[in-house]
Amino acid sequence: MRYLIFSILLFFTSSLNLAHAKSDYRCGVRLIFDSDGSGSVANYVLSLQVKNTTGRQINGVSVIYKDQENSVIGNTFLNCSINGQAVKPGSYGECIRTLQRVDGAYINSFGIEKWTEIVNTQLKALNSIQYCQILGFSY
Repeated sequence: MRYLIFSILLFFTSSLNLAHAKSDYRCGVRLIFDSDGSGSVANYVLSLQVKNTTGRQINGVSVIYKDQENSVIGNTFLNCSINGQAVKPGSYGECIRTLQRVDGAYINSFGIEKWTEIVNTQLKALNSIQYCQILGFSY
């Protein structure tokens, strides 16, 4: 009888570990245009939608971001307190971080054609980000 109970517990424990083993979530980079005192700005913003299954509000999340083949590209901390509102327990929310910014000073230095080329080259490189592995949360 003890062997049967131990086997059942072992099975459920391994099943639960497999269920939580999927730690890669879809994430991606958006190109968001803005302006500042020197002209146009291109912001490359990494975003991840999270579900808060904890009992506390989530202010941020630490992630490793990966490409389509699950090769690591980099890591960062995403802010989940958008407009001062953290992700409440039991709800969903967006966590974001500007990975790179190309500002108007490039236009003044290189011209509009070169600025556009830089923006498109960076977008192509950062669009390779497909997955984020969550390392931990900030409460």
